[in-house]
Amino acid sequence: MIPPPPPRPSPWLAAGLAAVLWLAATLPAAGDTTVRASLEPSVIGLGETAVFTVEVKGTGFGSVSFRPQFELDNLEMVSAPARSEDVSLDGTHLSRSFRISWRLRPLAVGKARVRSLRLQLGGEQLQMRDREITVQEAPTGQTGEAPDAESAESEDPFERFFGAPLLQPRQQPARQQAVFLRAETQPQRPWVGQQVLYTVYLFTRQDINSVAARDLPTFRGFWVRDVPQPQHLPTVMVPVGGEMYARVVVFQKALFPLRPGHYVLEPAAVDLITRVPEERFFGPAFLRPEQLLLRTPAMPIDVQPLPPPPPGFAGAVGQLALASHVEPPQLRLGEAATLTLTLSGRGNVQGVAEPRVAAPAGLRIFPPQQQGEESVAGTAVEGKRTWSYVVIPDRPGHAVLQIPRIPYFDPQAGQYRQAAAPPIELTILPPAAPAAPAGASAAGTAAATARAFNPRIDWRDWPRLLPWLVALPCGIALLVTLARRRRHHPLPLTATATPGTAAALEQRLREAADEPRPRQAACRLETAWREFLAARWEIPPGTPAARWGEMLRARGADPAAADALAELAGDLHYLRYAPQLSAADTLGAEALTRSRQLCRRLR
Repeated sequence: MIPPPPPRPSPWLAAGLAAVLWLAATLPAAGDTTVRASLEPSVIGLGETAVFTVEVKGTGFGSVSFRPQFELDNLEMVSAPARSEDVSLDGTHLSRSFRISWRLRPLAVGKARVRSLRLQLGGEQLQMRDREITVQEAPTGQTGEAPDAESAESEDPFERFFGAPLLQPRQQPARQQAVFLRAETQPQRPWVGQQVLYTVYLFTRQDINSVAARDLPTFRGFWVRDVPQPQHLPTVMVPVGGEMYARVVVFQKALFPLRPGHYVLEPAAVDLITRVPEERFFGPAFLRPEQLLLRTPAMPIDVQPLPPPPPGFAGAVGQLALASHVEPPQLRLGEAATLTLTLSGRGNVQGVAEPRVAAPAGLRIFPPQQQGEESVAGTAVEGKRTWSYVVIPDRPGHAVLQIPRIPYFDPQAGQYRQAAAPPIELTILPPAAPAAPAGASAAGTAAATARAFNPRIDWRDWPRLLPWLVALPCGIALLVTLARRRRHHPLPLTATATPGTAAALEQRLREAADEPRPRQAACRLETAWREFLAARWEIPPGTPAARWGEMLRARGADPAAADALAELAGDLHYLRYAPQLSAADTLGAEALTRSRQLCRRLR
């Protein structure tokens, strides 16, 4: 067999090799080098990204080696840097460009910058100026696009020398992120005690297989309540930057700020698995799973202080109403009635002290039993506080119970209001006289007397004895309950402990020490200090506790004691409204000890 002739080289390949050899022989090995850094676009929205690019351009065939170093303000990296290289020929001048690009995501609204930019180029270190952009709340649709490193590496090397191919590919428009998170608060400038709805939304243009929360903000300085979400989350289509996205609520929290000031909620992180379409050369595209970690930007919140409160304000914020009821409205002397007051509505009613119902002449009112509960209606937290008083008459007649008003702050109207209930009327009848049997014969009376003194019991009369058998244990339980309640009832001040004196304050402190409930004990301590400061230092009772120290110093009190009382007032406020009550007993004991020490210093 005759072997086939060897293949003949292609004329195009030979021409290309000849051109490369000619360029290598005629062009210089290295030339001038220029450096450029950019951060684009200049304005972006939360959830969008910008691209920071460092480009080094030189002439000749020599390779360029550089290493950038920089720091980020209000920005974080989204992915690994993309690298690309371009070669161009202008007449007899050959230039090469090397680029490294980072995709950056903003963390909060405001200014964002790349600073302290240093570039190690060969044996020389260059210091470059900072690059800055503006981050706004609304999306702009101008998300930066980094050069595609994969396409740069796969291009034809002969194309770098001989220009673009005959068929130019159509330029693709800048793409936005297919999946991103966004956190929102409503309202953005709440009052102290007003509900803030914190929502994390997922925006997507791809199929999502699973979503799981990884990191949540600590919500330090807020009382937090979860907002339940339906099993099947509703999807809303919304436009973002000219593209339609499916928006889904990932989770929601109801926040109640405890103190005024500026707060920053940390970013929330979510793990999710999405299905990404991947094009194939032959056949239709298929969906491949991809795992992503998404984060929201940090969320600033400015909490406004409440205006100067009216007398009797105890921290209730929301839209509230007060209801009253007494059962029975008519009773006989020797019986007891129950007065029930209910404060309810939208808002946080934790820590509201019981209303002090004044007892009119002929009635005794005992301290109430109280109950509290919260529920979530839609996205709003609704609270209810119920107080039950035992009312015992001392004489027959007609009595009217005046229900005290409860001041509260309405955040929608931005002003204080009062929750009121109408007066309660009670009718007290004389005790029922024992009725003698009409027309009873002497024999019947004697027989009844004999049965009364007969130690034998006729078990055929058990239906008549059954009510007494039931009433006896209930009466014993009622007596025990009244005895326990009487122990916590404020005692009348003694002759030496007149209102406003240090002796009166010490007696009120002893009453607070007997209170087993932390919130109510803190409320009693604060009320005792208000009475003492009003009488001893002429500070109005309605003065906010946060201003006690300032007004004491203005009236010539010991500055150190004034500052200590201001700090104590803040701790008492925390005890009344703090969500975490695990350490309330310890804090309450410390507050009582500090109150006794300050009592001796502010006599």
